[in-house]
Amino acid sequence: MGSLMKAIFEAKKHFGARYRSEEGFVGIGIGRIADSDALHAYVADADSPITRRLKSETTFEGFPVVVKVAGKFRALPA
Repeated sequence: MGSLMKAIFEAKKHFGARYRSEEGFVGIGIGRIADSDALHAYVADADSPITRRLKSETTFEGFPVVVKVAGKFRALPA
């Protein structure tokens, strides 16, 4: 695995650790934007405080952050 690929996975792990307990944060993924690796932050609501906070942080550990509204997730019964 190349060092840039390793860096995006590390950034994803750090980003998730930082925000996972925030209300309205759903998850984090890796994607592409303008031919560059990017972190895709998934939130439950477009108007929540976490959404506004993440939209103000346009990069994290050198990677662009793209905020996407995913809605709320819930576990289904087994």
